Amino acid sequence: MSKILFTENVDPAGPELLEKAGFELIMADRDSRIIEENIKDAEAVLTRIYELPSDLLETGKNLKIVSKHGVGYDNIPVAWCKAHHIAVTVTPGANSQSVAEHTITLMLALAKNLMTVTRAYKEIGFAAKNSAPGMEILGKTLGIIGVGHIGTRVAKMALGLGMKVIAYDPYVTEVPTGAVLTNNKEEVIQKADVLTLHPVLNEETRNIIGKKELSLMKPTAFLINCGRGPLVDEPALIEALQQKKIAGAGLDVTWSEPCSPDSPLFQMENVILTPHYAPTTRESARNVSLAAAQNILDVLAGKKPEGLL
Repeated sequence: MSKILFTENVDPAGPELLEKAGFELIMADRDSRIIEENIKDAEAVLTRIYELPSDLLETGKNLKIVSKHGVGYDNIPVAWCKAHHIAVTVTPGANSQSVAEHTITLMLALAKNLMTVTRAYKEIGFAAKNSAPGMEILGKTLGIIGVGHIGTRVAKMALGLGMKVIAYDPYVTEVPTGAVLTNNKEEVIQKADVLTLHPVLNEETRNIIGKKELSLMKPTAFLINCGRGPLVDEPALIEALQQKKIAGAGLDVTWSEPCSPDSPLFQMENVILTPHYAPTTRESARNVSLAAAQNILDVLAGKKPEGLL
């Protein structure tokens, strides 16, 4: 019986699909000892954000596919896998709606000062009503860097809320009707009242928002990152927030995950920090689990999977 290793737990829909197909499933739940032992004879690995270095994958003598639960593959050495004839797949579009909705949620929560007002209500009572006036997003400009599945959905939602949308992505030629696509990243950063990041993390996009880019943002602007932590130079962001160079940030991702409780990001009222929670909905969990499992079935059956990199 062929063995499939799950580095982390996922929605049961995917495992059930594979179990019905006759595979032996190993649920490691991030236990490195279980992973190191069972990868040796596994034909497939299904992973979320668990780091899979090449020296670990090299021990998988029967390995045919690494199936990513999601779309960010920075925890997988893709070039090494391709060189060793191991397929790498992702689940494009499966969690896009959930991440896009979380992006909009963070934007609205920051604009309405929800965290600040909630704390103030507890401390000073009903006087909190006038403690921190919010900002209407109608007519404001949303800047988007990265207009793939998620960025496109965010753009449509923002347009539906009456925002202006300007986007930068050197790899696309079309954006939703009503949005403006530009090849000038700095223009997007300078014009944005809210700047949101949705590119794939690679060496080109690592620290795509650094000290220089933060200095270009309006002091009234918010930064949203529901992509990957290393898209942003975190120390530079902390400095910009502490010095009020930007109005606030909504972060679902950080350099280190989990983020240290001692991080200054937890100490600032103008920051909303969630634990890589954007894709965590019942619908998304099922969709991504099924898509990741189907990619495994396709590869092991000799078919081309939908999410092949």
